[in-house]
Amino acid sequence: MRVRCILKEGETIQSLLKRFNQRVQKSGLLKEVTKNRFRGKKPSELNIWRSKIYRLKIKKFVEEKLKEGWPLEKALDMARRYHNYIKLD
Repeated sequence: MRVRCILKEGETIQSLLKRFNQRVQKSGLLKEVTKNRFRGKKPSELNIWRSKIYRLKIKKFVEEKLKEGWPLEKALDMARRYHNYIKLD
């Protein structure tokens, strides 16, 4: 969508900019631009695979620690801290 303003006779630059800003806000162009700007991309297959492996490691570790009697919050904290050292067998 195009927003256009022409300088009128005797009009200052400030009033032209004010008029232009009002037209841009009323047109809804800013909402559309911000919506498209923060949409984001789809994750790659490698990133999807890595996140699945991460979730499986965390789940396995937490289940083991819960069986040992650890509280859930501490088990989750430890799993997130040491997820690189957890082996998935």
